Amino acid sequence: MAQRKIDLLLIEKSYDKALQEIDKELVANPSAELYYKKGVVYKNLQNYQQALEAFMQGLQYDANNIVMLEETAECFSILGNNRDAIAFYDKALQVEPNNLAMAGKLGRVHINLEDYKTAYNVFSGIYEKDSSNVYWNKQLAYCSYRVFQREQARDLYEKVLEANPRDHGTYINLIHCYNWKKEANEIMATIDSGLVQFPADKELLFEKAMFFYKTKRYGPAMLQFEKYLEQEKQPAFETLMNYGISTYFAGHEEKALDIFGDLKLLSPNDPLVMYYQSLCNRKLNNFEDAIELMTFAIEATVPDYVSEMYHHLGQMYGQQRQFKESIEALKKAYELNPGKTEVLFEIATTYEEYNSNKTLAMNYYRIYLTESGEAAKNAIYALDRIEKLKEDLFFEE
Repeated sequence: MAQRKIDLLLIEKSYDKALQEIDKELVANPSAELYYKKGVVYKNLQNYQQALEAFMQGLQYDANNIVMLEETAECFSILGNNRDAIAFYDKALQVEPNNLAMAGKLGRVHINLEDYKTAYNVFSGIYEKDSSNVYWNKQLAYCSYRVFQREQARDLYEKVLEANPRDHGTYINLIHCYNWKKEANEIMATIDSGLVQFPADKELLFEKAMFFYKTKRYGPAMLQFEKYLEQEKQPAFETLMNYGISTYFAGHEEKALDIFGDLKLLSPNDPLVMYYQSLCNRKLNNFEDAIELMTFAIEATVPDYVSEMYHHLGQMYGQQRQFKESIEALKKAYELNPGKTEVLFEIATTYEEYNSNKTLAMNYYRIYLTESGEAAKNAIYALDRIEKLKEDLFFEE
């Protein structure tokens, strides 16, 4: 009688009352079935921690209950504990080895853990027993791609789309399975088929634009990027960059210059933006701007730490009394970062020690003082050395 009342409350979704009745009955007659029903109530309420506790208690009464093993595994997975979920799915499959639905859930947990090789093995085993299930085939296709079985992934995704042409994600995944150099026709056919099902879909438009871009068909790429940008109001910086490059190579330099101008506002020191701004200006015969921008692009391309590397290299050569190599490295350090004027002082002192022509050292002391101005840390020493070198040169005459 009590069980019937509980079942009726569950059908009516009167979960609070059902829990009260279940708890009453558990005091008198605890059983796996009651704990299972309690777990189901909590699961329906999305209280997965309580549901898990109920299922675990139920398993103490019936350790091989396949339904509760599955529910326990599922709760663990929902709560982010995929490793314990695997343990319970494995145990359930020991009870029912041919339960393909259970195996599919186990495979998904391995995917969640990014253990694609194990997931691939699980879904391959399922495929051997049932190759008609679209959902499982899709999982196997994904795992195949992740374990570098590209051709198998391609064939499976094609099979999935044949069965379910409204599967948007599979169009995107299949496009990425094709070799864009060898299977260009297949890529375009897949994109166009997808656009028939999902007209003006921004992801498919993006794939089409990127395909034209990769294959250096810049005119069509420009047009496709524009169609994509009509749908995507928050495009990635890199996408706008590719749009600008396509526009430049398609021969629309003024239009490209506007695109790169907008990109420069987003990233003022991006060397590639300045590089293409320079190329656009060159095509438009704005040579002064082109030269200035190309200079900035070159300077921005070299990270600051490269100058510091040459600086340290120069000092190490100096410590080994390899003065010629030291000066070359120090000059490179200064060339890459003209703001490091103290390097000029080091060049001067190195010349003074290694080269009998003291004019070189004196000139570098002067350059050091001029370029550093009031910021010169060794100004007094440099001035003293200039005077001393002048005297030496006078007496040598």
